[in-house]
Amino acid sequence: MSLGKTLEEFSKRDRKTSPYCAFQTLYLSLSKEDQKALDSAFSINLPQSLIVKALRKEGHRASTDTLRAHTRGECRCPKN
Repeated sequence: MSLGKTLEEFSKRDRKTSPYCAFQTLYLSLSKEDQKALDSAFSINLPQSLIVKALRKEGHRASTDTLRAHTRGECRCPKN
């Protein structure tokens, strides 16, 4: 198979249909208890790097870039 066809095949499979960014998708996948803990961390202005470290330690994929974009409203989430 040619590279072009392989790339086309992969791009069809990997298209995201969610209107939410990666961070919001992660947040929605958390239990209500974990969502409250995360909300609390934001309310006391815990550094984003520590929030990401904690999420990773719990086995979640997270990055400071996606968290920063989400908190600044620069992600693809619907804007109110």
